[in-house]
Amino acid sequence: QVPLPPGFLEQLRAITKRHGVTLIFDEVITGFRWSRGGAQKLFGVTPDMCVLAKIVAGGMPGGAVAGRAEILDQLDAGANREAGRAIAARHGHGHDAVAKADGSPVSRADREAHRIIVAGLEALAPGVPIISEEADAPAAETRAGWDEFWLVDPLDGTKEFLAGSPDYTVNIALIQHGHPVLGVVGAPGHDVTYYAVAGQGSWRRRGHDGAAVRVFAAPPAPGAALRVAESRSHGSPALDDLLRGYRVRERMTLGSSLKFCLVAEGSADCYIRLGPTMEWDVAAGDCVFRWAVRDVAPHHSPLSYNKPTLRNDGFVIGFLPPRPAVVWFTGLSGAGKSTIAGHVQEQLRNLGAEVELLDGDAIRQALPGTGFTHAERDAHIRRVGFMASRLEAHGVVVLAALVSPYRASRAVARGLCHEFVEVYVATPLAECERRDTKGLYARARAGKVSHFTGLDDPYEPPEQAELVIDAAVEPAAEAAARIVAYLTRPRPASAGQ
Repeated sequence: QVPLPPGFLEQLRAITKRHGVTLIFDEVITGFRWSRGGAQKLFGVTPDMCVLAKIVAGGMPGGAVAGRAEILDQLDAGANREAGRAIAARHGHGHDAVAKADGSPVSRADREAHRIIVAGLEALAPGVPIISEEADAPAAETRAGWDEFWLVDPLDGTKEFLAGSPDYTVNIALIQHGHPVLGVVGAPGHDVTYYAVAGQGSWRRRGHDGAAVRVFAAPPAPGAALRVAESRSHGSPALDDLLRGYRVRERMTLGSSLKFCLVAEGSADCYIRLGPTMEWDVAAGDCVFRWAVRDVAPHHSPLSYNKPTLRNDGFVIGFLPPRPAVVWFTGLSGAGKSTIAGHVQEQLRNLGAEVELLDGDAIRQALPGTGFTHAERDAHIRRVGFMASRLEAHGVVVLAALVSPYRASRAVARGLCHEFVEVYVATPLAECERRDTKGLYARARAGKVSHFTGLDDPYEPPEQAELVIDAAVEPAAEAAARIVAYLTRPRPASAGQ
């Protein structure tokens, strides 16, 4: 702790302004710690840790925590050099590794990097809990009340490290309320660091003194062949089977959390991991991917943090469009079918999928003369089912939104399609009638409209729909996200509905 020199805050504000970062503290901050090399090697120490997401250290955007070498420099210039020496000195030396209880190796470099990082984090943020791969994690009941904590993998990709491969990383992430808000992935073997701060963005820096460059992840063009990142050590026939359902341009195999970073910088479209991982394996890379955005909202990630077991199931990070399918929305008039389908269409396009929305009302307008008797409805549903099946056969995800009240008609449509996903929008009749802006229910009750589903014509609910949604209680965007998650879940190409 040292007094602030004259003009220091003004200089710092100028640095942050150049990088578009808002300075959120003033002279009342409790203190700074910097290296002897200059005042720009900076930490802010505040009780709530918010300053970590706003300070620019060493003239770099992204906050006090910036990367492997950089984070250790921010924690303490001496600790940075010490940890770097400890890791580099053991690179490729497999003889000092031992097996942990789960069979994975741990080396002297793992333990030494753990010691250095934990000491640095404790100095930077006293009282903020730390979970590291190389230490016993507190019990779930102890962690249940944590609002924030650090997740650390001191040396990710130990197998690659011991074998002499450069594909190993040092991962540090700050978790707040179940989300990574600050992440650092340092890859000394490649002389590159990736880092991210929630709400600010993601950066890549090559070399110790290289310029920090913003990175952006974006979906592939619709129908484009995919570039897939995958684990070198955890490949499987299941992944091969899954990818048989896609056009794949390139499969990139490498170790450690670098796979997240390939997606974040646009070198890969997605990273697929079908086997389990631990939260410290993924948190820093996940943060880098989430905030590799041009907008204010992060990319979607299926990962969550501070689970009771700290264990993740298989996941897909990035942009893996669903395989061609027909998603059939059925429900009463006014249930919200078209609204939800529109949200699904937008979300799928953001993944790079080819999507076509077949709306029942729009089709009736384009093909006038379609009536509402039982026979006419049945023929209409069969025609739309045939149209949807042809689009599906040409690689399109089809969203069909129709009342389609009869089970037999929907069964015919299902039989025409290779992959059929029935979504029952089970909004109650009273709610559908309440939200009826066209006045159709009122006209039907007045006898001005006949064959109206739910009143004088039956609606036969699905008995085994793949998904059920009540739009009266579930917002359309959330329901759409659930449908997209179902469509994009990792599953083998041979799996059918």
